Amino acid sequence: MGRKPVFGLPGNPASAMITFGIFVTPAIYRLSGCSRPPQPFTLKARLTRNIPSATGREDYVPVRIEEKEGELCADPVFGKSNLLFAMIRADGLAKVPLDKAGMTAGESVEITLF
Repeated sequence: MGRKPVFGLPGNPASAMITFGIFVTPAIYRLSGCSRPPQPFTLKARLTRNIPSATGREDYVPVRIEEKEGELCADPVFGKSNLLFAMIRADGLAKVPLDKAGMTAGESVEITLF
């Protein structure tokens, strides 16, 4: 067999989109001889609602960005994970770090914009 990379993605469209960005894009850049892919644009925003999660699991939650009283706010877009509706309504993804058991409303969160 030849030496051709193969990437397996989840069947869930939203999961496939997130997984592609996290794993496949950097791999393609590296295989192409680039030192690293362009870094996505990120910003900090304050959460408007709690985001549940489990410690030891890194979660990416779609959010809408709004400006309220001169401050950027991230409003989580909850829905079934297999529906693209949440991704369509979102402006980016909030990252819940591995060491956190969720995030609370009012907390600052890093958002990676689409």
